[in-house]
Order: sequence, then structure tokens, then C-alpha cells
Amino acid sequence: MLAAIELATRSVCLEMYIFQASGPGEEFRQALVSAAERGVRVRVLLDALGSGGLGEEYWRTLIRAGGEVRVFHRMRSRLAMVRNHRKMLLCDGRLAFVIGFNIGSVYDGDGVEAGWRDTGVLLEGAPAIELQRLFEEQYAVAAMRHPTSARLMRRREQPTSECGGEVRILPVTPGRGPSCMTTAIEEDLIHTARTGGEVVIVSPYLVPTPPLRRAFRKSVHNGVRLRLVVPLQNDVRISQLASRRLYAGFLRAGIDILEYTPQMLHAKVFLFPHAVYVGSSNLDPRSLHLNFEVMVRLTGERVLSQARADVADLVRRSRPVDPRQWARSRSWWMRLREEWAFWVLYRIDPWVTAWAAGSAR
Repeated sequence: MLAAIELATRSVCLEMYIFQASGPGEEFRQALVSAAERGVRVRVLLDALGSGGLGEEYWRTLIRAGGEVRVFHRMRSRLAMVRNHRKMLLCDGRLAFVIGFNIGSVYDGDGVEAGWRDTGVLLEGAPAIELQRLFEEQYAVAAMRHPTSARLMRRREQPTSECGGEVRILPVTPGRGPSCMTTAIEEDLIHTARTGGEVVIVSPYLVPTPPLRRAFRKSVHNGVRLRLVVPLQNDVRISQLASRRLYAGFLRAGIDILEYTPQMLHAKVFLFPHAVYVGSSNLDPRSLHLNFEVMVRLTGERVLSQARADVADLVRRSRPVDPRQWARSRSWWMRLREEWAFWVLYRIDPWVTAWAAGSAR
């Protein structure tokens, strides 16, 4: 990504949820300043919650060099948690990085010996042009005092974009009901049940919607081998507790659960025999109902081969959850904590957010 910024000649657009000043953040800031100083149009779009701690002073050097910085969704209410969780880098309208990781020191490593493990994809050509269009729209929304696109009462989602036959871009927007991503996942589960094979879902925060959970169980009933890979070490304890509240039902349905052991697992990868999804979206209430996200669905054999190798390594470094041992390990106190976490995360959080977003407008 740093090399792409260095080689850019016309434009650099960085869209990021969390941008930390130290470590890799300083490298990126210097690269962006250098690009602006040589005449490249540089624009940075950050989220107010994820990166709001970086004030105008931090970006002054970039702005003086001609760069632009906007912050998405400065709401008056701190409870209004509709966020721009997308993570992209676009260079010259021809290169696009769609990634799961933020820019911060915790990602500085290989995800095995040190640092969080994550995944991204580099796209060229038509997909980059479409992603550039999505950036332009979100950048314009960030200039509005109260972005109308952040309303939760109904999902106002753009159609997915087919780019070159092997890439489908899935722009997820806040709202109720199924998104383009969950619809595509359910369709791919049905296709896999018909043709046979294994599906591996990698997600750091795994609290899927009831329809998606039903689709998981139905696919296994119809012969799909489904594996869920989650982190053993999780930075968001309440999310982990809520996720573990679902383990028993998943295990009874014949779904395999594996916990990645070396480091925090932050990757969002959904691997089917015929397609792989990569991007910013978790399978939790926040990503599925409250955030702006972007995922790409890829079907090219080259990228599928790379994805299979990466996921195989993830699985190899993960420990399976044994159904009998799991049942014996759950005390009443632990089950109560998991039930509470699930109730808060899935039942209360979206309603509080919807109310706060409405009152802040």
C-alpha cells in the first residue's frame, strides 16, 4: 500500500475506520504528504468514532501540502454509532486495496509470531473504477452536517456491481433486513449444497442474524461441511461472549467451530468452493445493520487458490471446539454472562443506535 502511494501520479484516496498516529500511521502520513507535495490529489476519509482522536493539527502538514481530510458522521450524540467501517486505498483510479485491517500498530506483524492476523485484496481495472465511485459518494456524504444516508429505518442499498465476471462488489449500508452481502452468502450456501463441498467462514466477531444462522444450519443439513473460524484471543470481550452463546446450537447442528490460537484473528474471509469474500464486514449486528461496509466476492481461480492456502493455514493453527468438552465447561455463571452479552449486543445496541441517530438529526 505504501509503495502504491509512492508510485501514484494523479490521485490517492484513503478510506479508513481506525487510523492511529504511531507506528504504521506515521509512515502512511508521510507517504500521503509526499504524494501531495509532488502534485497528486490526496484525499483521506476517516470515521469520527474510529479516528476522531486525530485532530486537525495532526493533518496540518498534509493539508498545507494540498491534501484534503474529511471525517465521517460527526454526530452530536455519542450514542449514535452508525459508522463508516470501510477500509480502502485507491490509487490513480486503477489500483484498489480492499482490506479488513485498520492502520495501527497492532497489525504490525505476521499474525502468527506477532500482530493481528488479517486479510486484504488488491484489485485492478474495472473493480478499482467502481470502488472509486463508491469512495466519491461517501466522501460527499461526509461533507454533510447530518448524512441522510445514515438513517436506519430502511436500508437504502446500492445494487452490487459485477466487474469483469470474476469480481462482484458488495456495498453494505445500514438498515434493517437482509443486505446484498447476506443475500449473496445465502445464495452461495444453497449453491454449495447442490454441488457439494466445504465452506469456511472466518470472522473475528461472529454473531450472525437469525436468517443467516438458519441458512448455516440448513446448508449442513443438506450436506455442506461448514467451519467457523474465530479468534481464541478477542479484543472485544462482550462480542466473544455473545458469539460463544451461539456455540452450543452451532455444534448441535453439526457445524465445526475452530478458535485461532497464535494471535488475535481480525480477518473477514468467507470461502466457498467456487467463490471467496474479502473485505471489512464482520458477521455481527454492527456490521450487518449499523455500519457502512464493503466486501468483494471473487471467483477467479488464481485468487481462490491463494484464499484456500491462507484459510488452510488458519485452520491448521486453530484448535477445534469439542462439543462434549464445551458443554461440560459451561458453568451457570458463564452461561448467564454469555446470555447477557448476546442480549446487549444484539437486542439493545441496534435500538439505542437507531434512536440516537434519529434524535441527533
